[in-house]
Amino acid sequence: MVQTLMLHPAWEKTIDPNDLSQIQQLLQQEPDQRFIPYRQAFNHRDDLLVTVIVQNRSEHPEEWEGRPLAYVEKGQTIAEKNFSIHTLPPFTSMPWTFIFEKGLLNGQSELRGLLIENI
Repeated sequence: MVQTLMLHPAWEKTIDPNDLSQIQQLLQQEPDQRFIPYRQAFNHRDDLLVTVIVQNRSEHPEEWEGRPLAYVEKGQTIAEKNFSIHTLPPFTSMPWTFIFEKGLLNGQSELRGLLIENI
């Protein structure tokens, strides 16, 4: 089944055409990953921003209420937090930025990590 790219309304209004093009290319290159890394940065408050493409590759809608996620670098958990985002329809990919507040960081990030489900 082909994945559909869905943008949150706030993203639709503000996404740069170059970013959209890069996201579409990533979807073609890494189609099976749960979280496709896109961008990692610190904001002005030193919160860690982790932008990924979240994928629901199943035929059922996926609820995202209080889902535990971890940001991991070189096997070390840098941050953990529960997140709620919009329900993902079946076979849908959506870019999303997860924010780990500065106080949640357990170490120094090199901005080269991965987002994983913390089961």
